[in-house]
Amino acid sequence: MKYFLICFLFICWQIDGYSIKLNNVVETDTTKIKNQLIAYPVVFYLPETRWGFGGAGLYNFRFKGESSTSNPSQVQFVLSFTQNKQVIVTFPFELYLQENLWKLKGELSYYRYLYKFYGVGLSSKVEDKEFFFANYPRFRADILRRFDKVFAGVRFRFDQMSITEKDSLLQSGNYIGNNGGTISGIGLVAQWDTRDYIYNPTKGHYMETEIFINGNIVGSDFNYQRYSLDFAKYFSLGTNHTLATQLTTATIQGDPIFYDLLFFGSPKLMRGYQDRRFIDKNMLVLQTEYRFPIYKRLQGVTFVSSGSVSDQYLDLFSNPYKWSYGAGLRFVLNKKDRIRLRLDYGLTTNEGGAFYITVNEAF
Repeated sequence: MKYFLICFLFICWQIDGYSIKLNNVVETDTTKIKNQLIAYPVVFYLPETRWGFGGAGLYNFRFKGESSTSNPSQVQFVLSFTQNKQVIVTFPFELYLQENLWKLKGELSYYRYLYKFYGVGLSSKVEDKEFFFANYPRFRADILRRFDKVFAGVRFRFDQMSITEKDSLLQSGNYIGNNGGTISGIGLVAQWDTRDYIYNPTKGHYMETEIFINGNIVGSDFNYQRYSLDFAKYFSLGTNHTLATQLTTATIQGDPIFYDLLFFGSPKLMRGYQDRRFIDKNMLVLQTEYRFPIYKRLQGVTFVSSGSVSDQYLDLFSNPYKWSYGAGLRFVLNKKDRIRLRLDYGLTTNEGGAFYITVNEAF
């Protein structure tokens, strides 16, 4: 493994009414716990960043007037700095209002970071890896209303990207937007959700479909459309034993900036492959995960994933597929809302592995 990450000094605050208590996540009556702040500093080392320092965490809560049976709202945060003067400041959020009638989900962030680039397509080589430096603010928001078990609404995306440093592959290749530009778009989203819990389901399913348009009419420097489908199904195999499966596929039509091509290699898709390892206009990924108890708040998972990318969508059904697999641990932070601290290690068949530490499940 070419890097390591240290997470230490885990702290949890539970806020009940107007009293604030610092403890070790001891819950005596979870129905009374409405707000919970969890924070942990992190130290990491990567070849492209050298030493990095920062903090991460989440705030889990319900708005005033919401019942204890409504979905919990959540705001996460990550703040990190590196020796190479890289910065990540991000605030992802998922908010539920009026007893789950409205769902607001998105992200407000600022990135100044060094990203990996291998070229485009399934034939890209790991030895061709290079880096580019990107500097951009990001705003993302979904505004959705519930209709029985379906959420439907609009999606907004905005990145103002400046690429200030790049190596030979990106510099000399015919890649759209290799100097950066504005990515701005609007779309329609529908989500069919029958999960019993939104952060760690034991049964039910979740499906999201999207039609998304980036174009000059909404202030984008690039013109393209994205169509996607994400479907996950959860099977209860007994108390705290769950089999989770996911299919995600998408296609892009038009001329996207290279950075916004579909990809896998992330904490959510094809764990084990390096970040954004394979990118192209079309993608199909299948994942399965078995979740099981170990001891009290400690739980475990094993997972396997398979995926492919291509320039033409039909080629996804004849292209070779990449595989990854691995295992992980979960520490239960909140029993009522089933929030977990996630530690995973994924392996690939011929490109090594990757370690992940974050909150909530991959899918």
